[in-house]
Amino acid sequence: MTSANAYPNLDRLRRFILLKDLSEEQFQTLTSAVDIEYAPAGSLLIKVGSHDNFSFLLLEGTIQLKAQDGREMDLTSEHPSALSPIARLLPRRYDVISVTPVQFLRIDNDLLHDVTSQTQDAIEGYQVSGEQEGEATEFENQISFQFLQDLNQDKLKLPSLPEVAVRIGRAMEDGSSDASDIAKIIQTDPVITAKMIKVANSALYGGQTPVETCSTAVVRLGTKLTHKMVLTFALQDLFKPKSGILQKRMQELWKHSTKVAALCYVLAKHDSRFDPEHALLAGLMHDIGVVAVLDYAKDYPEEIKKPKVLDHAINRLRAQTGSMILSQWGFPTEFIVCTLECEDWTRDKGDSPDYCDLVIISQLHSFVGTEMAMKMPAINQIPAHNRLALGELTPQLSLKLLEEAKDQIAIAESLLQI
Repeated sequence: MTSANAYPNLDRLRRFILLKDLSEEQFQTLTSAVDIEYAPAGSLLIKVGSHDNFSFLLLEGTIQLKAQDGREMDLTSEHPSALSPIARLLPRRYDVISVTPVQFLRIDNDLLHDVTSQTQDAIEGYQVSGEQEGEATEFENQISFQFLQDLNQDKLKLPSLPEVAVRIGRAMEDGSSDASDIAKIIQTDPVITAKMIKVANSALYGGQTPVETCSTAVVRLGTKLTHKMVLTFALQDLFKPKSGILQKRMQELWKHSTKVAALCYVLAKHDSRFDPEHALLAGLMHDIGVVAVLDYAKDYPEEIKKPKVLDHAINRLRAQTGSMILSQWGFPTEFIVCTLECEDWTRDKGDSPDYCDLVIISQLHSFVGTEMAMKMPAINQIPAHNRLALGELTPQLSLKLLEEAKDQIAIAESLLQI
C-alpha cells in the first residue's frame, strides 16, 4: 500500500456521513494529518479481529468484506453503504480485501473526535437571539454530534431486525425449507400469524376458499411474498416507543409510513416495472432512521417537548441513520437509496425509474389535500414523475387517481394497521 499527498476536494468528502458537517477549517485540520492511500487488487486492508482505532473510508474501487463464518460481500465506492466507515465495529468483524485497485482514507478516530469536539465547543459557546431559534440550534447540533460520535465509537444501539424475520430469511436462503417449515417459524409469533392469515384472505390476495391456517396462508402467498409481509408486520414493533412522551410521535410516524407504503403499493400496480410488495416495503421503511433518532432523543426529555427542536435533529440525522440501519440488516441497495434520497424532490438520476422515485411520488400524494401540500412542489413538476409510467399527474388528476384507488389504498393501509 502507498500513500500520496493528494487529497480529494471538499464536495467529494462531504458525501461521507462522518465528514458532511465539518467546516472548511476542520477539513484543513484533517488534511494535515491524512493522505489518500492506494492499494493494488488483492491487498488485505483490514484484518478481522483487529482493534486498530481508525475509520476507513472508501474513495474509489471495489472491496470484499469476508466474515469469520465465510460470508462474503463485495462493495463498490458507489454503494450507499460506502458513505459510512467500512467494517467500523471493534474488534473488526471482517477481513477487508481489495478486489480492484482502490483509493481510501484511513482517519485516526482520536483525531476525528478532537475535530468534532472542537465543533461542539464552538456550538455550546454560540448564542442565537430568539429563544426558540437558539434552542433548536443548540439541541440540533448537540444531539447530532453526540449521535454520530456514539455511532463511530460503537456506543449507539441501532434497531435490530426482528428475530422472526431473520429466521425466515435464513430458512429461505438454505433452499430446503417448504411452506410448512416457514409456517412453523411464523407461528412462534401469534400476532404475525393472525395477520398473515388475514392477508391471505384479503381482497388483495384472497381466493374462493378461505384460509384458516398459517401453512395454507404461506402456500397461497408464496414464500417470497410471505417473507416481505412478515418483514412488514415485524417492523411495527420497532415503532413502539420506549418513552411515553414519544408515543404520539411514533404513532404519527407509523401512520405516515403506512400511508406512503400503501400508496407505493397501489402506484406500483400502475407501472409494471415495479414489484408492488417490494414497493410497499420500501415505502414502509423510508423513514426507519427516524425510529432510531426518536429512541435516542428520549434521553433529552425537556428538549423533545419542543416539536421544532426535535424536527431539526430528525431532519439532519434521519437519512444517514436509516441507511446505516438497512445496511446493517443487509437490505438491497434500492432500499438504502430510498432512505438517503427520498426527500430530495429535485432528485434526477437518469431515465429509468427506481423505487426511490416511487417513494418520492407516494410521499407527495400522501400530502394531497393537506396543509403540507402547499409547501411541496407540484407532482407533475418533479423529475421522478417523468420517469414513472403513471400518466399525467397534475394535482387535480392526482386526486382523481387517489379517488379511483381509494379502496385498494384503504385495504393496504388496513392490513398494515392490524
